[in-house]
Amino acid sequence: MFTVLALLEKDFAGTLRQLAALGYREVETIGSFGRPPAELRALFEGCGLISPSQHIAPDDVYASFAAWTRREITTDQNRANYLAAFTQERTLSIVEDAIVKAHALGQRYVVWPILFKEQMASRPMLDGWLKLFNTAGDMCAKAGLVFAYHNHAREFAKLGNDLIYDLILANTNPRTVQLELDFYWITQAHGDPFAYLERNKGRYFGCHVKDMSATGDFATVGQGTLPLPRLLSAARAAGVKHFYVEYDRSDDPMGAITDSIAYLKRQG
Repeated sequence: MFTVLALLEKDFAGTLRQLAALGYREVETIGSFGRPPAELRALFEGCGLISPSQHIAPDDVYASFAAWTRREITTDQNRANYLAAFTQERTLSIVEDAIVKAHALGQRYVVWPILFKEQMASRPMLDGWLKLFNTAGDMCAKAGLVFAYHNHAREFAKLGNDLIYDLILANTNPRTVQLELDFYWITQAHGDPFAYLERNKGRYFGCHVKDMSATGDFATVGQGTLPLPRLLSAARAAGVKHFYVEYDRSDDPMGAITDSIAYLKRQG
């Protein structure tokens, strides 16, 4: 729902009704959008929507996102607020908060949304995160949930002789830490989504379905250059159950998600 965040800030319930009317049935939350989770779940249910997963966002982090969406703070300020909130010292308390929200929202997956370059600057630093992710995986499993990690492009840079993404895969417990594959970011980083899906069947619970313009920017799903029918087929074959349309920076977010779902419906 990151695509329509600005619209949600203006008319939350009305935007949900529009999503449902277009044919969307599953949505992924950003925390609980700074709202009481039970209230949010009731809004979803009233529109016929369900939410299988969330990108972890404590209320203070969501408040920063919302302020950024309203252009009250800059991108750099929002990023600084995120880095101040998402520290290794706060990780487990943040996950605990996410577990509480997930239960109230009826969600199954709790997703760590991002690591910035400076958070993965050395192998000891990355190892610290991966140890925490394994602990978070255990915490979620005990709560009947699943912890997962969402990629961007920076995970496909090398740290020493290894790709960071490969280190994440190799050093997190596949039984308790799953992954959410972002079609755009892995392609933008020159990674091979087909190879990762094939080699890691059962490890991916979901995908962010995006498209890429000929110049490498974001594009409306179905209007870009990514081989989406093949990607969707490969993801399903790898066990992916949840697919979320996303367009990170659209001047017409409702138009983008309208055209995106129309394209996906034509694909079957």
